[in-house]
Amino acid sequence: MSEPAGSEWQAVEVYSTFLRIRGEMLIQPPLRLSDEVNRLLDYLQLRNTTTEPLLATYEMVSPTEPNTTIEKASVVMILPDGEQAGQNRMMWREKVRHQVVLNTTAFSMATDVQLEPRTSLLTHLQRNPRDFLPVTRVSAVLVASLTGIAQGTPPQTLERQFALVNPRHIVSFSVRASGGPEPD
Repeated sequence: MSEPAGSEWQAVEVYSTFLRIRGEMLIQPPLRLSDEVNRLLDYLQLRNTTTEPLLATYEMVSPTEPNTTIEKASVVMILPDGEQAGQNRMMWREKVRHQVVLNTTAFSMATDVQLEPRTSLLTHLQRNPRDFLPVTRVSAVLVASLTGIAQGTPPQTLERQFALVNPRHIVSFSVRASGGPEPD
């Protein structure tokens, strides 16, 4: 992977239904993680990756790989690992915050989604069927960890300030409430 001048490597976690791949994705300014993921490409390129099962039967599926290509259609969710690269205030637009519950093929989550004024989540998903959905204030549980776990073992959960959800893996959603405008 060539590295254009001014580019930054962003640590990310990529989740499929059964795997978590940790690595770094190249972000070319002024793009954000969501812009890079939603480019018109079918694959994501990461470096320095490790692959782990979501349910901890093995510690690691593969050791650190220098370069990994991931097919975007197989991805359920992408999370920045640590601080996100600087936000471009020039790309700010007024949005309306909606509290939603999303059920995907791997996770059930309570989260917020920011949408254009007078746009419903259903309309947004129908207009952008291939674009990963940016969500904030994510509180998710791995669905597979809710069954077949030993007595007293808590389910696997995660909480993050930001994530990208693949709309092709959304099984259902419910809008709980809507709020005032918020930035991207």
